[in-house]
Amino acid sequence: MTSVKKVTPGGYMTIYLALTVTVIMALCLALIEGCRYRGISLETECVMDIGMDSILAEYHRELQKQYNLFAIDCSYGTESASTKLTESHLLEYMNRNFSLEDVFLEKLLYRDFFAVQAEEAQAVKAAFLTDGEGEVFRRVAVDAIEDTVGIGLLQQLTDWLQVIESRGLEQQDIAGQKQQIDAQIQEYDGKETTEGKTVHIENPTAALEEKRNKGLLKLVTEEDNISSRRIETESLLETRMERGEINRGNMVPGTAENYEEWEALKQKVFFHEYLLRYLGRYGQEKQDSPLWYQTEYVIVGKDNDTDNLKGIVNRIFVIREAANTMYLTGSEEKRAIAELLGEALAAAMMVPEIGELLAATLILGWAFAESVYDVKELLAGEKIPLLKTDATWHYGLSSALQGELPGTSEEDASGSDSPGMGYEDYLRIFLLLCEEKSVTCRAMDVVEMDIRNTPGNRAFRLDTCIVEIAMNVKVKSKYGYSFEIERQKSYIGSLEAIENTGN
Repeated sequence: MTSVKKVTPGGYMTIYLALTVTVIMALCLALIEGCRYRGISLETECVMDIGMDSILAEYHRELQKQYNLFAIDCSYGTESASTKLTESHLLEYMNRNFSLEDVFLEKLLYRDFFAVQAEEAQAVKAAFLTDGEGEVFRRVAVDAIEDTVGIGLLQQLTDWLQVIESRGLEQQDIAGQKQQIDAQIQEYDGKETTEGKTVHIENPTAALEEKRNKGLLKLVTEEDNISSRRIETESLLETRMERGEINRGNMVPGTAENYEEWEALKQKVFFHEYLLRYLGRYGQEKQDSPLWYQTEYVIVGKDNDTDNLKGIVNRIFVIREAANTMYLTGSEEKRAIAELLGEALAAAMMVPEIGELLAATLILGWAFAESVYDVKELLAGEKIPLLKTDATWHYGLSSALQGELPGTSEEDASGSDSPGMGYEDYLRIFLLLCEEKSVTCRAMDVVEMDIRNTPGNRAFRLDTCIVEIAMNVKVKSKYGYSFEIERQKSYIGSLEAIENTGN
Protein backbone atom coordinates (compact mmCIF):
# COMPACT_ATOMS: atom_id res chain seq x y z
CA MET A 1 0.00 0.00 0.00
CA THR A 2 1.36 3.32 -1.02
CA SER A 3 1.51 6.04 1.65
CA VAL A 4 0.70 9.73 0.81
CA LYS A 5 2.75 12.49 2.53
CA LYS A 6 0.77 15.57 3.55
CA VAL A 7 2.42 18.88 2.52
CA THR A 8 1.89 21.86 4.84
CA PRO A 9 1.94 25.22 2.99
CA GLY A 10 4.54 27.78 4.26
CA GLY A 11 6.00 31.30 3.48
CA TYR A 12 2.67 32.95 2.73
CA MET A 13 3.21 35.51 5.51
CA THR A 14 6.50 36.54 4.03
CA ILE A 15 4.96 37.08 0.64
CA TYR A 16 2.01 38.96 2.15
CA LEU A 17 4.22 41.21 4.21
CA ALA A 18 6.55 41.85 1.30
CA LEU A 19 3.65 42.95 -0.89
CA THR A 20 2.05 45.01 1.86
CA VAL A 21 5.25 46.72 2.98
CA THR A 22 6.04 47.61 -0.63
CA VAL A 23 2.69 49.35 -1.00
CA ILE A 24 3.01 51.10 2.37
CA MET A 25 6.56 52.22 1.61
CA ALA A 26 5.51 53.54 -1.78
CA LEU A 27 2.66 55.41 -0.13
CA CYS A 28 4.94 56.81 2.60
CA LEU A 29 7.57 57.86 0.09
CA ALA A 30 4.90 59.53 -2.04
CA LEU A 31 3.57 61.33 1.03
CA ILE A 32 7.08 62.36 2.04
CA GLU A 33 7.83 63.62 -1.45
CA GLY A 34 4.50 65.45 -1.55
CA CYS A 35 5.32 67.05 1.79
CA ARG A 36 8.72 68.01 0.45
CA TYR A 37 7.14 69.60 -2.64
CA ARG A 38 4.53 71.53 -0.70
CA GLY A 39 7.05 72.40 1.99
CA ILE A 40 9.46 73.81 -0.60
CA SER A 41 6.59 75.80 -2.11
CA LEU A 42 5.52 77.17 1.29
CA GLU A 43 9.09 77.93 2.36
CA THR A 44 9.70 79.73 -0.94
CA GLU A 45 6.65 81.92 -0.42
CA CYS A 46 7.57 82.74 3.18
CA VAL A 47 11.21 83.43 2.37
CA MET A 48 10.20 85.57 -0.62
CA ASP A 49 7.91 87.67 1.56
CA ILE A 50 10.60 88.02 4.21
CA GLY A 51 13.12 88.98 1.53
CA MET A 52 10.83 91.63 0.04
CA ASP A 53 10.15 93.04 3.51
CA SER A 54 13.90 93.15 4.11
CA ILE A 55 14.37 95.04 0.84
CA LEU A 56 11.75 97.62 1.86
CA ALA A 57 13.38 97.89 5.28
CA GLU A 58 16.46 99.26 3.51
CA TYR A 59 14.72 102.60 2.92
CA HIS A 60 16.95 105.65 2.74
CA ARG A 61 17.32 106.82 6.34
CA GLU A 62 18.17 110.46 5.64
CA LEU A 63 15.29 110.82 3.18
CA GLN A 64 12.89 109.51 5.81
CA LYS A 65 14.43 111.61 8.58
CA GLN A 66 14.25 114.92 6.73
CA TYR A 67 11.20 114.46 4.52
CA ASN A 68 9.22 111.53 5.96
CA LEU A 69 9.49 109.71 2.63
CA PHE A 70 10.11 105.98 2.34
CA ALA A 71 12.07 104.80 -0.70
CA ILE A 72 14.81 102.32 -1.56
CA ASP A 73 17.90 104.00 -2.95
CA CYS A 74 18.94 101.35 -5.46
CA SER A 75 22.40 102.93 -5.71
CA TYR A 76 22.98 102.08 -2.03
CA GLY A 77 25.32 105.02 -1.58
CA THR A 78 27.33 104.37 -4.73
CA GLU A 79 27.47 106.39 -7.94
CA SER A 80 26.06 103.53 -10.02
CA ALA A 81 22.29 103.29 -9.93
CA SER A 82 20.71 100.04 -11.04
CA THR A 83 18.07 97.59 -9.86
CA LYS A 84 20.82 94.93 -10.14
CA LEU A 85 22.01 95.85 -6.67
CA THR A 86 18.47 95.46 -5.29
CA GLU A 87 18.21 92.08 -7.00
CA SER A 88 21.47 90.91 -5.44
CA HIS A 89 20.32 92.12 -2.02
CA LEU A 90 17.11 90.10 -2.37
CA LEU A 91 19.06 86.96 -3.36
CA GLU A 92 21.32 87.43 -0.35
CA TYR A 93 18.41 87.77 2.05
CA MET A 94 16.55 84.79 0.60
CA ASN A 95 19.54 82.44 0.61
CA ARG A 96 20.37 83.46 4.15
CA ASN A 97 16.86 82.43 5.19
CA PHE A 98 16.98 79.22 3.15
CA SER A 99 20.26 78.23 4.81
CA LEU A 100 20.60 76.24 8.07
CA GLU A 101 24.05 77.61 8.82
CA ASP A 102 22.84 79.54 11.83
CA VAL A 103 21.32 76.43 13.44
CA PHE A 104 23.34 74.97 16.34
CA LEU A 105 25.18 71.77 15.26
CA GLU A 106 23.20 71.77 12.05
CA LYS A 107 25.55 69.33 10.31
CA LEU A 108 25.26 66.76 13.11
CA LEU A 109 21.65 67.11 14.19
CA TYR A 110 19.81 68.22 11.10
CA ARG A 111 19.48 67.44 7.45
CA ASP A 112 18.16 70.03 5.05
CA PHE A 113 14.89 68.42 4.00
CA PHE A 114 14.24 71.05 1.32
CA ALA A 115 17.74 72.14 0.19
CA VAL A 116 16.45 75.19 -1.64
CA GLN A 117 18.52 78.02 -3.09
CA ALA A 118 17.53 81.22 -4.88
CA GLU A 119 19.41 81.31 -8.17
CA GLU A 120 18.19 84.38 -10.01
CA ALA A 121 16.21 87.53 -9.13
CA GLN A 122 14.88 90.08 -11.57
CA ALA A 123 13.07 93.38 -11.01
CA VAL A 124 10.22 93.09 -13.51
CA LYS A 125 8.52 96.34 -12.46
CA ALA A 126 9.62 99.42 -10.52
CA ALA A 127 8.26 102.85 -9.72
CA PHE A 128 10.82 105.59 -9.04
CA LEU A 129 10.01 108.77 -7.12
CA THR A 130 10.51 110.83 -10.27
CA ASP A 131 8.19 108.80 -12.52
CA GLY A 132 5.23 110.43 -14.23
CA GLU A 133 6.89 113.87 -14.25
CA GLY A 134 7.06 113.64 -10.46
CA GLU A 135 3.55 112.22 -9.99
CA VAL A 136 4.93 109.44 -7.77
CA PHE A 137 6.76 112.00 -5.61
CA ARG A 138 3.55 114.03 -5.23
CA ARG A 139 1.62 110.91 -4.29
CA VAL A 140 3.99 109.77 -1.55
CA ALA A 141 4.19 113.35 -0.24
CA VAL A 142 0.39 113.54 -0.02
CA ASP A 143 0.30 110.17 1.74
CA ALA A 144 2.78 111.52 4.29
CA ILE A 145 0.64 114.52 5.26
CA GLU A 146 -2.95 113.87 4.20
CA ASP A 147 -4.27 112.96 7.65
CA THR A 148 -2.96 116.16 9.24
CA VAL A 149 -4.45 118.75 6.86
CA GLY A 150 -7.96 120.05 7.49
CA ILE A 151 -10.38 120.47 4.62
CA GLY A 152 -11.17 123.99 5.91
CA LEU A 153 -7.81 125.19 4.60
CA LEU A 154 -8.81 124.14 1.10
CA GLN A 155 -12.00 126.22 1.27
CA GLN A 156 -10.15 129.25 2.63
CA LEU A 157 -7.53 129.05 -0.13
CA THR A 158 -10.26 128.75 -2.74
CA ASP A 159 -11.95 131.89 -1.40
CA TRP A 160 -8.71 133.92 -1.39
CA LEU A 161 -7.80 132.73 -4.87
CA GLN A 162 -11.23 133.63 -6.18
CA VAL A 163 -10.90 137.19 -4.83
CA ILE A 164 -7.42 137.63 -6.31
CA GLU A 165 -8.41 136.28 -9.72
CA SER A 166 -11.87 137.87 -9.97
CA ARG A 167 -10.50 141.33 -9.12
CA GLY A 168 -7.32 140.89 -11.11
CA LEU A 169 -5.13 141.85 -8.17
CA GLU A 170 -2.02 140.15 -9.54
CA GLN A 171 -2.48 141.46 -13.09
CA GLN A 172 -2.74 145.15 -12.25
CA ASP A 173 0.36 147.28 -12.80
CA ILE A 174 -0.21 150.05 -10.26
CA ALA A 175 3.42 151.19 -10.49
CA GLY A 176 3.09 151.54 -14.27
CA GLN A 177 -0.15 153.48 -13.92
CA LYS A 178 1.48 155.87 -11.48
CA GLN A 179 4.44 156.43 -13.80
CA GLN A 180 2.06 157.36 -16.60
CA ILE A 181 0.16 159.80 -14.37
CA ASP A 182 3.40 161.33 -13.07
CA ALA A 183 4.62 161.73 -16.65
CA GLN A 184 1.43 163.60 -17.55
CA ILE A 185 1.86 165.88 -14.52
CA GLN A 186 5.50 166.50 -15.39
CA GLU A 187 4.54 167.71 -18.85
CA TYR A 188 3.26 170.92 -17.23
CA ASP A 189 6.66 171.67 -15.69
CA GLY A 190 8.21 174.78 -17.34
CA LYS A 191 5.04 175.91 -19.09
CA GLU A 192 3.84 179.49 -18.80
CA THR A 193 0.51 180.47 -17.32
CA THR A 194 -1.86 183.03 -18.89
CA GLU A 195 -0.28 185.60 -16.57
CA GLY A 196 3.13 184.83 -18.05
CA LYS A 197 4.53 183.02 -15.03
CA THR A 198 6.57 179.82 -15.39
CA VAL A 199 5.04 176.76 -13.80
CA HIS A 200 7.25 174.67 -11.53
CA ILE A 201 5.78 171.23 -10.75
CA GLU A 202 6.66 169.47 -7.52
CA ASN A 203 5.18 166.00 -7.41
CA PRO A 204 3.91 165.39 -3.83
CA THR A 205 4.80 161.69 -4.08
CA ALA A 206 8.39 162.19 -5.28
CA ALA A 207 9.81 161.01 -1.93
CA LEU A 208 7.86 157.78 -2.20
CA GLU A 209 9.03 157.14 -5.75
CA GLU A 210 12.60 157.70 -4.69
CA LYS A 211 12.21 154.97 -2.09
CA ARG A 212 10.54 152.64 -4.61
CA ASN A 213 13.46 153.03 -7.01
CA LYS A 214 15.87 151.76 -4.36
CA GLY A 215 14.15 148.36 -4.51
CA LEU A 216 11.18 146.97 -2.66
CA LEU A 217 13.17 144.31 -0.84
CA LYS A 218 15.31 146.95 0.89
CA LEU A 219 12.18 148.75 2.06
CA VAL A 220 10.62 145.76 3.80
CA THR A 221 13.56 143.98 5.42
CA GLU A 222 17.09 144.63 6.59
CA GLU A 223 19.74 143.68 4.06
CA ASP A 224 21.75 141.89 6.75
CA ASN A 225 18.81 139.53 7.30
CA ILE A 226 18.72 138.35 3.69
CA SER A 227 20.52 135.15 2.72
CA SER A 228 22.91 135.37 -0.21
CA ARG A 229 23.30 131.64 -0.71
CA ARG A 230 23.53 130.30 -4.25
CA ILE A 231 23.35 126.82 -5.78
CA GLU A 232 24.56 125.10 -8.94
CA THR A 233 21.52 123.64 -10.70
CA GLU A 234 23.40 121.72 -13.38
CA SER A 235 23.41 118.43 -11.46
CA LEU A 236 19.93 118.78 -9.95
CA LEU A 237 16.92 116.82 -11.07
CA GLU A 238 15.03 119.47 -13.05
CA THR A 239 18.04 120.05 -15.31
CA ARG A 240 18.68 116.30 -15.67
CA MET A 241 15.03 115.80 -16.55
CA GLU A 242 15.26 118.44 -19.28
CA ARG A 243 18.27 116.60 -20.69
CA GLY A 244 16.51 113.23 -20.44
CA GLU A 245 19.12 111.84 -18.05
CA ILE A 246 16.90 110.27 -15.40
CA ASN A 247 15.90 106.69 -14.62
CA ARG A 248 12.31 105.78 -15.45
CA GLY A 249 10.19 102.98 -14.03
CA ASN A 250 7.42 101.01 -15.68
CA MET A 251 4.59 101.01 -13.14
CA VAL A 252 3.55 104.65 -12.68
CA PRO A 253 0.47 105.06 -10.45
CA GLY A 254 -2.57 106.93 -11.77
CA THR A 255 -2.14 110.68 -12.24
CA ALA A 256 -4.27 113.58 -11.11
CA GLU A 257 -6.10 113.50 -14.44
CA ASN A 258 -8.15 110.63 -13.05
CA TYR A 259 -9.54 112.80 -10.27
CA GLU A 260 -12.56 115.04 -10.32
CA GLU A 261 -11.70 118.75 -10.36
CA TRP A 262 -12.26 119.17 -6.61
CA GLU A 263 -10.29 116.05 -5.78
CA ALA A 264 -7.42 117.18 -8.00
CA LEU A 265 -7.37 120.57 -6.28
CA LYS A 266 -7.38 118.86 -2.89
CA GLN A 267 -4.39 116.72 -3.88
CA LYS A 268 -2.53 119.84 -5.04
CA VAL A 269 -3.23 121.64 -1.78
CA PHE A 270 -2.10 118.64 0.28
CA PHE A 271 1.12 118.42 -1.74
CA HIS A 272 1.78 122.13 -1.23
CA GLU A 273 1.15 121.76 2.49
CA TYR A 274 3.75 119.02 2.51
CA LEU A 275 6.24 121.41 0.89
CA LEU A 276 5.46 124.19 3.36
CA ARG A 277 5.96 121.80 6.26
CA TYR A 278 9.24 120.22 5.17
CA LEU A 279 10.93 122.95 3.09
CA GLY A 280 12.53 126.11 4.46
CA ARG A 281 11.25 129.61 3.74
CA TYR A 282 11.82 133.18 4.87
CA GLY A 283 11.27 133.27 8.62
CA GLN A 284 11.67 129.49 8.93
CA GLU A 285 14.99 128.89 7.22
CA LYS A 286 16.75 125.52 7.07
CA GLN A 287 20.13 126.81 8.12
CA ASP A 288 22.06 123.66 7.17
CA SER A 289 20.72 123.65 3.61
CA PRO A 290 22.35 125.01 0.45
CA LEU A 291 19.36 127.35 0.09
CA TRP A 292 17.52 128.95 3.00
CA TYR A 293 14.43 130.08 1.11
CA GLN A 294 13.50 126.77 -0.42
CA THR A 295 9.77 127.34 -0.90
CA GLU A 296 10.57 130.64 -2.59
CA TYR A 297 12.93 128.71 -4.91
CA VAL A 298 10.13 126.28 -5.79
CA ILE A 299 7.93 129.22 -6.83
CA VAL A 300 10.46 131.58 -8.44
CA GLY A 301 13.13 129.15 -9.65
CA LYS A 302 16.25 131.34 -9.35
CA ASP A 303 19.57 129.87 -8.25
CA ASN A 304 20.05 132.17 -5.25
CA ASP A 305 18.10 133.16 -2.14
CA THR A 306 18.15 136.90 -2.76
CA ASP A 307 16.47 136.74 -6.18
CA ASN A 308 13.94 134.17 -4.98
CA LEU A 309 12.91 136.29 -2.00
CA LYS A 310 12.84 139.40 -4.18
CA GLY A 311 10.52 137.63 -6.63
CA ILE A 312 8.08 136.70 -3.86
CA VAL A 313 8.16 140.16 -2.26
CA ASN A 314 7.48 141.80 -5.63
CA ARG A 315 4.50 139.50 -6.30
CA ILE A 316 3.04 140.14 -2.85
CA PHE A 317 3.57 143.85 -3.33
CA VAL A 318 1.67 143.81 -6.62
CA ILE A 319 -1.33 142.22 -4.90
CA ARG A 320 -1.17 144.49 -1.86
CA GLU A 321 -0.79 147.65 -3.96
CA ALA A 322 -3.75 146.69 -6.19
CA ALA A 323 -5.93 145.82 -3.19
CA ASN A 324 -5.02 149.03 -1.34
CA THR A 325 -5.64 151.15 -4.42
CA MET A 326 -9.02 149.49 -4.78
CA TYR A 327 -9.85 150.33 -1.17
CA LEU A 328 -8.79 153.99 -1.50
CA THR A 329 -10.75 154.57 -4.70
CA GLY A 330 -13.78 152.97 -3.10
CA SER A 331 -13.55 154.95 0.12
CA GLU A 332 -15.48 158.22 -0.24
CA GLU A 333 -13.74 159.75 2.77
CA LYS A 334 -10.16 158.99 1.74
CA ARG A 335 -10.80 159.74 -1.93
CA ALA A 336 -12.26 163.12 -0.93
CA ILE A 337 -9.13 163.89 1.13
CA ALA A 338 -6.91 163.11 -1.87
CA GLU A 339 -9.07 165.17 -4.24
CA LEU A 340 -9.12 168.21 -1.95
CA LEU A 341 -5.37 168.08 -1.47
CA GLY A 342 -4.82 167.58 -5.19
CA GLU A 343 -6.94 170.61 -6.07
CA ALA A 344 -5.15 172.71 -3.43
CA LEU A 345 -1.71 171.72 -4.75
CA ALA A 346 -2.78 172.36 -8.34
CA ALA A 347 -4.04 175.81 -7.40
CA ALA A 348 -0.81 176.56 -5.51
CA MET A 349 1.21 175.57 -8.60
CA MET A 350 -1.12 177.69 -10.76
CA VAL A 351 -2.25 174.76 -12.91
CA PRO A 352 -5.75 173.90 -11.64
CA GLU A 353 -6.31 171.60 -14.61
CA ILE A 354 -3.97 168.96 -13.11
CA GLY A 355 -5.94 168.72 -9.87
CA GLU A 356 -7.46 165.40 -10.95
CA LEU A 357 -4.06 163.99 -11.93
CA LEU A 358 -2.56 165.05 -8.61
CA ALA A 359 -5.43 163.40 -6.74
CA ALA A 360 -4.79 160.18 -8.69
CA THR A 361 -1.07 160.17 -7.98
CA LEU A 362 -1.77 160.91 -4.29
CA ILE A 363 -4.05 157.88 -4.07
CA LEU A 364 -1.48 155.64 -5.76
CA GLY A 365 1.33 156.98 -3.56
CA TRP A 366 -0.82 156.45 -0.50
CA ALA A 367 -1.50 152.86 -1.58
CA PHE A 368 2.24 152.35 -2.11
CA ALA A 369 3.09 153.47 1.42
CA GLU A 370 0.40 151.23 2.90
CA SER A 371 1.66 148.31 0.79
CA VAL A 372 5.20 148.71 2.12
CA TYR A 373 3.77 148.52 5.61
CA ASP A 374 1.74 145.44 4.70
CA VAL A 375 4.66 143.51 3.21
CA LYS A 376 6.96 144.38 6.09
CA GLU A 377 4.34 143.12 8.55
CA LEU A 378 3.94 139.92 6.54
CA LEU A 379 7.68 139.26 6.59
CA ALA A 380 7.64 139.84 10.34
CA GLY A 381 5.12 137.01 10.73
CA GLU A 382 1.97 139.13 11.04
CA LYS A 383 -1.28 138.75 9.09
CA ILE A 384 -2.88 141.38 6.87
CA PRO A 385 -6.47 141.26 5.54
CA LEU A 386 -6.58 140.63 1.81
CA LEU A 387 -9.03 143.51 1.36
CA LYS A 388 -8.66 146.44 3.76
CA THR A 389 -11.43 148.25 5.66
CA ASP A 390 -11.44 151.52 7.59
CA ALA A 391 -10.62 149.53 10.73
CA THR A 392 -7.58 147.81 9.21
CA TRP A 393 -6.07 150.75 7.30
CA HIS A 394 -2.75 151.87 8.73
CA TYR A 395 -1.43 155.08 7.10
CA GLY A 396 -2.78 158.58 7.00
CA LEU A 397 -2.07 160.59 3.84
CA SER A 398 0.24 163.02 5.65
CA SER A 399 2.53 160.21 6.82
CA ALA A 400 2.59 158.71 3.34
CA LEU A 401 3.56 162.00 1.69
CA GLN A 402 6.39 162.53 4.16
CA GLY A 403 7.80 159.15 3.13
CA GLU A 404 7.46 157.83 6.68
CA LEU A 405 7.43 154.13 5.90
CA PRO A 406 7.15 151.29 8.44
CA GLY A 407 9.33 151.56 11.48
CA THR A 408 9.65 155.36 11.35
CA SER A 409 6.19 156.51 12.36
CA GLU A 410 3.10 155.27 14.13
CA GLU A 411 1.01 158.28 13.18
CA ASP A 412 -2.52 157.52 12.03
CA ALA A 413 -2.08 153.85 12.72
CA SER A 414 -5.38 152.27 13.61
CA GLY A 415 -4.22 148.70 14.11
CA SER A 416 -6.41 145.62 14.17
CA ASP A 417 -6.37 142.03 15.32
CA SER A 418 -8.60 140.99 12.43
CA PRO A 419 -7.73 137.65 10.83
CA GLY A 420 -6.06 137.87 7.46
CA MET A 421 -3.42 136.35 5.23
CA GLY A 422 0.11 135.72 6.41
CA TYR A 423 3.30 135.37 4.40
CA GLU A 424 2.82 131.59 4.31
CA ASP A 425 -0.70 132.06 2.91
CA TYR A 426 0.68 134.08 0.01
CA LEU A 427 3.14 131.26 -0.65
CA ARG A 428 0.16 128.88 -0.74
CA ILE A 429 -1.58 131.06 -3.31
CA PHE A 430 1.53 131.38 -5.48
CA LEU A 431 2.06 127.61 -5.37
CA LEU A 432 -1.49 127.09 -6.61
CA LEU A 433 -0.90 129.56 -9.45
CA CYS A 434 2.36 127.86 -10.53
CA GLU A 435 2.58 125.10 -13.10
CA GLU A 436 2.48 121.87 -11.12
CA LYS A 437 5.34 120.26 -13.07
CA SER A 438 7.67 123.15 -12.23
CA VAL A 439 6.66 123.05 -8.56
CA THR A 440 7.29 119.30 -8.41
CA CYS A 441 10.64 119.37 -10.20
CA ARG A 442 12.01 122.22 -8.10
CA ALA A 443 10.76 120.57 -4.91
CA MET A 444 12.66 117.44 -5.91
CA ASP A 445 15.70 119.64 -6.56
CA VAL A 446 15.48 120.85 -2.96
CA VAL A 447 15.20 117.31 -1.61
CA GLU A 448 18.24 116.22 -3.61
CA MET A 449 20.39 119.15 -2.53
CA ASP A 450 19.45 118.67 1.13
CA ILE A 451 20.21 114.94 1.14
CA ARG A 452 23.48 115.48 -0.73
CA ASN A 453 24.48 117.90 1.99
CA THR A 454 24.58 115.03 4.53
CA PRO A 455 27.51 112.61 5.11
CA GLY A 456 27.76 109.70 2.69
CA ASN A 457 25.12 111.00 0.26
CA ARG A 458 27.17 113.14 -2.12
CA ALA A 459 25.82 111.32 -5.20
CA PHE A 460 22.20 110.98 -4.04
CA ARG A 461 19.55 111.12 -6.79
CA LEU A 462 15.79 110.88 -6.48
CA ASP A 463 15.50 109.03 -9.78
CA THR A 464 17.26 106.07 -8.15
CA CYS A 465 14.74 105.89 -5.30
CA ILE A 466 12.16 103.10 -5.66
CA VAL A 467 8.80 103.27 -3.89
CA GLU A 468 7.17 100.24 -5.49
CA ILE A 469 8.79 97.14 -6.95
CA ALA A 470 7.85 93.73 -8.35
CA MET A 471 10.50 91.02 -8.19
CA ASN A 472 10.62 87.66 -9.95
CA VAL A 473 12.83 85.00 -8.34
CA LYS A 474 13.80 81.53 -9.57
CA VAL A 475 14.60 78.99 -6.87
CA LYS A 476 15.83 75.41 -7.19
CA SER A 477 16.06 72.45 -4.85
CA LYS A 478 18.76 69.80 -5.07
CA TYR A 479 15.90 67.28 -5.01
CA GLY A 480 14.99 68.33 -8.52
CA TYR A 481 12.23 70.85 -7.91
CA SER A 482 12.30 74.38 -9.32
CA PHE A 483 9.96 77.27 -8.64
CA GLU A 484 9.40 80.74 -9.99
CA ILE A 485 7.74 83.26 -7.71
CA GLU A 486 6.80 86.90 -8.13
CA ARG A 487 5.90 89.43 -5.47
CA GLN A 488 5.07 93.12 -5.64
CA LYS A 489 5.42 95.40 -2.65
CA SER A 490 5.08 99.11 -2.17
CA TYR A 491 5.33 101.93 0.34
CA ILE A 492 2.30 103.63 -1.19
CA GLY A 493 -0.17 100.93 -2.23
CA SER A 494 -1.60 97.59 -1.24
CA LEU A 495 0.50 94.44 -1.64
CA GLU A 496 -0.22 92.43 -4.76
CA ALA A 497 0.91 88.83 -4.45
CA ILE A 498 1.18 86.70 -7.57
CA GLU A 499 0.92 82.95 -7.08
CA ASN A 500 4.08 80.99 -7.68
CA THR A 501 4.17 78.14 -10.20
CA GLY A 502 6.02 74.88 -9.65
CA ASN A 503 7.75 72.76 -12.29
